[in-house]
Amino acid sequence: MASPAEKARRKQLRDAYKNAEREVRTSLMPIDRDRLTALVDFVDGHVAAEGCDHTRRFSEWWAREQGIDWESLRRGRDEFGGFCDCEVVMNCDSHAVSG
Repeated sequence: MASPAEKARRKQLRDAYKNAEREVRTSLMPIDRDRLTALVDFVDGHVAAEGCDHTRRFSEWWAREQGIDWESLRRGRDEFGGFCDCEVVMNCDSHAVSG
């Protein structure tokens, strides 16, 4: 059984790892928190109205309307688990992005 000091050290290492992982993922998202929230809201409205066809068509539509490079946004979304439009709504948490 680990000592309290060893448990604290392990927790500190785990937290540092999670923070580093979050920073890497966040650096891949080309938009800030407010724009990600706007993307999720836009996609959510369209998925609710039309359903998800398991493509990225609403996300791509939003990016083009906003003048955001689609390929950069696609890669960033993928890091957050947004592989289709309904997954953007479920997985792309704006609180995970700095800004």
